[in-house]
Amino acid sequence: MPTKDQLLREAADKEALAVTFLRYARALPDTFEGIPSRPADCEPFWRGPAAQRFLTQILRLRRELDDLEDDCLATAESLRRRARRLREQADQVPDPA
Repeated sequence: MPTKDQLLREAADKEALAVTFLRYARALPDTFEGIPSRPADCEPFWRGPAAQRFLTQILRLRRELDDLEDDCLATAESLRRRARRLREQADQVPDPA
């Protein structure tokens, strides 16, 4: 059976990882900032099939990044729940005599 210290260390590690996932999730929306994603954004300097392919690709990537952001947030929440359970377990472990 793990000791109280081991459980608390594991909980702290999971909390730290959750913070990392949250930081990544918060940074993802800025990934494509300033990159054209509408036809009107491209028209002044880029037209034709290549521009359309670019827009199709950028929209797909934006959707994928939205999904990744959701996944990062869900993972962070899962890690925090697990850390909470580990701390609860640690509270139940008797102190060494």
